[in-house]
Amino acid sequence: MRTLAVGDIHGKLELFNQLLEETRYKPHEDFLVLIGDLVDRGENSKGVVERAIQLKREAPDTVVVLKGNHEVMMVNSMLRPNTEYSDAWLKTGGLDCLKSYTDEEGNVAVSEEHIEFLSNLPVWYEDDHAIYVHASLPKMTDGSFLHPSFSPDSSELMWGRNRRFFSEYDGKLVVFGHTIAGRIFGEWGQVWQREDLIAVDTGAYMTGVLSAVELPSRQVYQVGEFRHPSPTKSRRQESEAAPKKRKRFFGLFG
Repeated sequence: MRTLAVGDIHGKLELFNQLLEETRYKPHEDFLVLIGDLVDRGENSKGVVERAIQLKREAPDTVVVLKGNHEVMMVNSMLRPNTEYSDAWLKTGGLDCLKSYTDEEGNVAVSEEHIEFLSNLPVWYEDDHAIYVHASLPKMTDGSFLHPSFSPDSSELMWGRNRRFFSEYDGKLVVFGHTIAGRIFGEWGQVWQREDLIAVDTGAYMTGVLSAVELPSRQVYQVGEFRHPSPTKSRRQESEAAPKKRKRFFGLFG
């Protein structure tokens, strides 16, 4: 059974639906992992959350939706409105999110179902192919990295941007989002891969490119809105051969 890991969707419902078609996703036959950050910045966060709930309801045993930092900000802001926390959320995409929950009369209504769904999302997942987290693995004081089961409450899982993780992590394959590939590493609008890491967030709200990676083949799928220099709207591409392993990084995965 293959696993399809989808990068940060950020309210781009149309792209998400196109990507599911592009991958030929089959419920119950494929594992589907959404890497987090369903909401904010794009135009239809509400629609993406509804679609994620539908997918999970349709195939509860083979669909995993991870919690990203934007889900954390949204839920906390809903529970504690009119605070500095909610102000920060509104400035980082929350306003776009609320617009999608606003009716024609200007009333904002986020359903309890959506809040409960987002509140209870897991922060990591693992299968035979990889470990999946939104942002990074927890780091130890000696600089090594922990399996998320050892520190499931670590903020690194949803917020981390550790350059040593990107360059030196050595262990079981980790698929992550949060950091847009091309801002720190790789090519703008492209999934970034090395032997032990795959960065699947291609900045859909910014580049117009939403991506997924299939495991164990490492095949990449992309759909786009013609805002990226690539002329193709959607494509399947075989990933390039993984580069040689970096220097060994000793930790629990050493």
